[in-house]
Amino acid sequence: MFEKQDNDSSKFWEEREKLKGGKVSYFTFATFLGRSKDRALNLGGLLYIIDSTMIFEDFEKDNWMFKILTKKKTYEKTEFDIQKNDIVETKLVSKNTALNCISGVIEDTDTKPLGGLQHLLYQKVFQIRLKSGHSLFFEIMKAKEFIAATRA
Repeated sequence: MFEKQDNDSSKFWEEREKLKGGKVSYFTFATFLGRSKDRALNLGGLLYIIDSTMIFEDFEKDNWMFKILTKKKTYEKTEFDIQKNDIVETKLVSKNTALNCISGVIEDTDTKPLGGLQHLLYQKVFQIRLKSGHSLFFEIMKAKEFIAATRA
């Protein structure tokens, strides 16, 4: 069984590398919470880096209870690329700060990075501020590795 999973994941990454034209240098599971001044989301998926491009893509949730209790909704895949040179700043903020920025309560330039004990007290969310004037917010599993990968 594990061999099949390894084979399936190898095929998946080979397809992505062929499609994007480079080698995957980093990947992690992440939850995309949304974009500043937009609506809150909660999309679980993969965040990965190929060359100088960061890519997020979600996957359809297979929740049988949800399918039984609700009307059939058509799944719409979310996938987008971010060029590293379009990133102005990356910092850790609290989840509450991220949600306030997403809903437009605070500007993305007014967010404060977590410091000291706040790292222990609050849920950590990465804010990726872009040259376009918007920020994207992610909960990321491999946080230390993500920081290293975005600085490389």
